[in-house]
Amino acid sequence: MATKNSENMSNNTFNGRRFGLLFKQHFIHNNKLLLYSTVAYVGVVFLLLSIVQVGSELVPHDLENFRGFLLGFTGVFGVLYAGYSFPAFRAKESSMNYLMVPGSVLEKFLFELVSRLGLILILLPFLFWITFHLQGYFFDLFSRYEFKSIGLSTATSVQLPNVDSLFWFTALIFSAVLLGFVVPFTGAAMFTKQPLIKTLFSVALLVIFYTTYTYLVAEELGVNKYGLNDSMWLIPTNEAGAFQFFAIALVVANVVLLFVAYRKLREKEV
Repeated sequence: MATKNSENMSNNTFNGRRFGLLFKQHFIHNNKLLLYSTVAYVGVVFLLLSIVQVGSELVPHDLENFRGFLLGFTGVFGVLYAGYSFPAFRAKESSMNYLMVPGSVLEKFLFELVSRLGLILILLPFLFWITFHLQGYFFDLFSRYEFKSIGLSTATSVQLPNVDSLFWFTALIFSAVLLGFVVPFTGAAMFTKQPLIKTLFSVALLVIFYTTYTYLVAEELGVNKYGLNDSMWLIPTNEAGAFQFFAIALVVANVVLLFVAYRKLREKEV
């Protein structure tokens, strides 16, 4: 019976109850670490916002500052957090304990995906919004300037540019942002030791290779001197076509990388 249950757990099945138990077990075993991490994130945000405001003669941060800091903090802390996904695989003992946890490969993968990328895209911006206002109202107590609150609707409203294909432009931006977190997430599934450092190093090598290759093809071989034919397949010849081409390419890249991460987890389960 135990063997049969173990085989069922390793299949690509999904059970909502087991999936919920993974979250419950995670928060029970890591509640202190999550609390300390939250306090550290809030503390760093509060400190840097304060330093910048002191340097600007206590002038409160405005909407432009809010968005700039939001992108910076979410990007940096998000990459760090995603880059250390699958923490149980950092040591052999913890890997064995993790593999013994009741749950299918699909459930464990989705748990890591939701708890990591979901946290980055939802909780980190929300925590920043709260800390931004706490810092603003705190400085408002002894500053001659008045801090103006930024509502969630204002913070999330974005003025989109006037482009030919708004849908593909939006898909392009969202896919590019998501790829920035999916890459370290997949790297954490592939590398056991120092996954984030190895992932960033691998990405740097790929960028250098691609840049060198593009330069050699375009400049040295003179490919850039040839005009593009409008009938050439998959070659974008206008703005809308370029948005569509690169958006689809980024979506495919995200899907492929997530599939690679899933396969690596499944290999460890076997």
